[in-house]
Amino acid sequence: MARRPKPFHTVVVALFLLASISSSIAQQPPQPKSEVIRDRFAELAERISIAPAGRSQNPFTRHHQPALSWSNPERQTPAGAMFLWTASGRPQVALCLYPDGEQVIDLEFQSLSEQALTADSDNQLLWQPAEPGVRWQPIEKAPRPARSAFLRLRQMRVLAREFSSKLVPPNKNPIELRLLDTPVYRYELDQPTGGKLGRADDELIDGAVFTFVQGTDPEVLLLVEAHQDGDRQAWRYALARMSMVPTQVRHGETTIWETDWAIQRPHTPYYVYKSF
Repeated sequence: MARRPKPFHTVVVALFLLASISSSIAQQPPQPKSEVIRDRFAELAERISIAPAGRSQNPFTRHHQPALSWSNPERQTPAGAMFLWTASGRPQVALCLYPDGEQVIDLEFQSLSEQALTADSDNQLLWQPAEPGVRWQPIEKAPRPARSAFLRLRQMRVLAREFSSKLVPPNKNPIELRLLDTPVYRYELDQPTGGKLGRADDELIDGAVFTFVQGTDPEVLLLVEAHQDGDRQAWRYALARMSMVPTQVRHGETTIWETDWAIQRPHTPYYVYKSF
């Protein structure tokens, strides 16, 4: 049976709608590609210098490659990057960069240091935390650090799995975070046996930085270190936020760390600076 031809006005309407949709798409501003965004991240990070507070202090070493390139579909963040600054191979600052709209890049600073810091870019002061960014706690019942670097890495991964984390925004369901099993950074110590941390009886043996993520977006940093404590070797940990949202961390069945909404100022350990 022959099909009846469509009325002329129906075809005209369909063509008009198609033209309108095409015109609307053409008028939308092009979204920047992830590669272009990441290039801008690298340019911004390269201009930032971070050092201990006080004059004539040597700046920390910035690692040129991001410790983690990430994205967060839940928050519609197409690309992000986390850079680290270190001193003698030990992490001192984490910086996440991610787009906020078309023109703005957010610089999310978090101190991983036990001292006051200063960060500037092109002689402009960006951030000056006046208090430590981390506080170290012993990992109870942890085995003695292995003598082999390979086995110590295996130990750190096992210890990191004992922790769990979630975002706990008020009046909303908690958001479970996923631990990346591979650390984003393994300490690069200057000496084969570690580095001195200040006290004569406290020597750093090894360490790594792990991340709890949403998508692949780091929300909490977990630092794990092996150190010489007097006449014994032991493991310890520290936690640092990479999110404004209230967060909870558990070790086993025990809640060990909770944060409220971030109160951020240029002098606080966690701070988000908007780069236009």
